[in-house]
Amino acid sequence: MATLLQYLQQLVDYNRHRPRPVPAPPASAAGVSDAAPAIVVPAPTTGPSHAAPLPNSQRAQVSTTVSTSLGSISVRVSTGPSFVGFDVETANGARGSICAIGLTVVTAGEVTATHSWLCRPPAGLERFDSGNIHIHGITARDVAHQPSFRQRLGDMLDVVGDLPLVAHNASFDIGALREASAAEMLTWRPLAYGCTLLWSRKELPELHNHKLPTVASALGIDLRHHHDASADATAAAEIALELMRRRGASSVDTYVTATGIALGRATVAEAIGPRATARSGVPTWVSVRASSTPPVPHADADPEHPLFGHTVVVTGTLNGLSRDEAWSQLAKCGARVNKTVTRRTSVLVVGTWLDHRGSPQITEKLTEARRLQAAGQQIVLLDQQQMEALLAGDRTVTLPDLAAPTSVDAYALADDSHIAPNHRNDPRQQVRGKHFTAWSEPVKQLKRDGRLDEALELLHECIDAAELSADWGDPPPGWTEQAAIIYRKQKNFAGEVEVLQRWIDAARRNGCSIDESHSIVQRKAKAQALLEKSRS
Repeated sequence: MATLLQYLQQLVDYNRHRPRPVPAPPASAAGVSDAAPAIVVPAPTTGPSHAAPLPNSQRAQVSTTVSTSLGSISVRVSTGPSFVGFDVETANGARGSICAIGLTVVTAGEVTATHSWLCRPPAGLERFDSGNIHIHGITARDVAHQPSFRQRLGDMLDVVGDLPLVAHNASFDIGALREASAAEMLTWRPLAYGCTLLWSRKELPELHNHKLPTVASALGIDLRHHHDASADATAAAEIALELMRRRGASSVDTYVTATGIALGRATVAEAIGPRATARSGVPTWVSVRASSTPPVPHADADPEHPLFGHTVVVTGTLNGLSRDEAWSQLAKCGARVNKTVTRRTSVLVVGTWLDHRGSPQITEKLTEARRLQAAGQQIVLLDQQQMEALLAGDRTVTLPDLAAPTSVDAYALADDSHIAPNHRNDPRQQVRGKHFTAWSEPVKQLKRDGRLDEALELLHECIDAAELSADWGDPPPGWTEQAAIIYRKQKNFAGEVEVLQRWIDAARRNGCSIDESHSIVQRKAKAQALLEKSRS
């Protein structure tokens, strides 16, 4: 019995994350007893199917019978696409000023849940412009006592799980999510996403425009409250379902393969938008998962190979070589392969990247590498031909000397180009001529260089700006937490207690209820105990 239960749990988990097309129920299923226990199992893998979808009454589940040594049990089999409709509303012209999030969960071709959340925008982005209020009707008063974006993001990621997101004009919604996360110094796993704007342009070329209300009306979808986040998320989900139904697509993978428009992929650091592709039969978001973890350097790699020990990142598309294949070849030579450009990156391989109009694009990885180069980091930019020459052992391509000491100007790492001009130029939010959020990377570099007093000085200036920019609610805690960590490292427990208490006072002054369970309060209690112990 234990073995059977374990097997059934595995089937449930499999079905939850990997919905599959299934054949029509056999005639013998009609007589299954209602009293039999019901479970969900994955259907047999039959490859992409373009057959007509099941009727609505059967799309989400069909019944059949499974015989075991314990007798016959009723089995409910899921089928149809699974994804999450997504929409955000913003407080002002900055995309990261998210004040509302809408999610519509589609499981096996049926809407199974909707979520509509208000939230306080990230610090520095919280002003509400009259134009935005006129569009969605949300005001600063409406969100004053709502959870922060940071909290709502955690709720959202819990709902989404490993399903792809689908939005109308997804570049805006995904861009907003990335900008808001960057403002709060948050990260998240790669998200796959599709865009019903692009899909409807391909599938419904006869429409005079492809705005959300127009497409919804053309497909018979009721959109009563445009610019309500949950209503727009539901409309996007239902548009996607109808377009997939017309294609006879039993999954998101099947649909993107049929249309030739690959899913996009986004992290906080980089976004690769949905795009046309000539490849067919490749489950797009499965390929994203397959590339989620780069290979480690081979243990038997030649230490004398020119790439041995280098940290290599690949950006763009390589001709005739997939990202996984390139990673594998680099790892065989002893290179450490990373997905993002960091302070450890020494080589960036730059392929090509075209937008949906076929125009060349500069990737965020390339932009970040150039920014780090300007700050003094030794990063070499290679094209595909140079990479292939290095893989073959060619030593004519110059690479950074890994044994040479590195010297990076920490202050040159400050970048506030992603901040909307109205916030970037607000004197209250500026530190040393830049928006205070620009100093996150410099602080990290100062800590790496052991320049802790300089890091503390900069952090306190950022704390001042963060408090000024937070007219209500709790100020961004990241700056305070970083300062507390440095004080702890210096064994300056009095300084740690003081900076943590400052944040608590500011939050309570702004109307927040900060209880004993808050991480800042708990950290202060530990610091207070260490301070008292050091004085005894």
